[in-house]
Amino acid sequence: LGWRISEEEFFKDNVSFINELKFRYGFGITGNQEIDNNAIFNVYVTDYPNTAYDIDGSKTGNLPSGYKLIQNANPNLKWEESMMSNFGLDFELFNQKLYGSAEYYIKETSDILILPPYIATLGEGGNQFINGASMENKGFELSLGKRSSFSNELQVDLNANISLYKNKITKLPSEVINAYGGNGADQNILGRPVNSFYGYVADGLFRSEEEVVQHADQPGKDIGRIRYSDLNGDGVVNADDQTWIGAPHPDFTYGFNANVSYKNFDLSFLLQGVSGIDVINDFKYSTDFWSVSETGSNKATRLLDAYSPTNTNSSIPAISLTDSNFESRFSTYFVENGSYLKVRNAQLGYSFEEDLIKKWGMKSMRIY
Repeated sequence: LGWRISEEEFFKDNVSFINELKFRYGFGITGNQEIDNNAIFNVYVTDYPNTAYDIDGSKTGNLPSGYKLIQNANPNLKWEESMMSNFGLDFELFNQKLYGSAEYYIKETSDILILPPYIATLGEGGNQFINGASMENKGFELSLGKRSSFSNELQVDLNANISLYKNKITKLPSEVINAYGGNGADQNILGRPVNSFYGYVADGLFRSEEEVVQHADQPGKDIGRIRYSDLNGDGVVNADDQTWIGAPHPDFTYGFNANVSYKNFDLSFLLQGVSGIDVINDFKYSTDFWSVSETGSNKATRLLDAYSPTNTNSSIPAISLTDSNFESRFSTYFVENGSYLKVRNAQLGYSFEEDLIKKWGMKSMRIY
């Protein structure tokens, strides 16, 4: 839904700096196309190769092998639903030299479909799709461009954009609390961004016997080992000291695009970046430890810089044949800042004069 009005209609007093002004509003409700209908509603699968039954009654001789239960039906299941509203503005000003758009949106998703883990006592086929949490996204996007003509030979078009959003879980049914992280009690995902990281806080390495002695009871602690924070202050480092340690949602994303032409030459490039996002570096399990993931393969050269009596300034734990300090636990040691700025594309080109190439039977030719 949009509304557009010309400058002649909008400005009666000869104010002419607006070339185009468009207000937009949109509203819609959709489902989730990533959820497979068969995954939700099919509760049986052919499985037994050593038996044969004419279950379909077709008497064709192609007999199915039998069926087994792989998941339970849920008579209370509802479709996931996303409701979105957006408000936008498009504009061109000053003889189309300044242009851009701005948009604000709200997206509310309810009854998210999930397949949570189930207790082993239910036996084989205990899977059941259920409606889980609800969440909210609020975001803003801005794009601004400037066209400049310094002469008939030099033209410049610059465009920058930025977008940001905030995500949080707004509803968390009690039966799905454990499916979204946390400890299932006082620390859960409610009010936090979806897929937030939950784990231990790694507070550097033990570098002296005094630090080891003064620290809370932590099985396997020793010089050169990772020191984990005793967050609740009970003198013991255990599962109760886990907390929320990151989120895979950026503070904002941004980009910058430039197109410059001078005579027959043209230059363009695109920069794109992300700021304030947490990422999990799974490679560290193999690059920073000898025994955390497995011991049967070669390791990365980072281990050559591991902590040792002659290399006490290292941030990489000392090499050990066993993981007695439980350093395979998920902690801030594996969470890193994933912000970046990339040159996505850069191109320099030259277009030949038509008079020069027409003798070769060509209308245009450009090298870049």
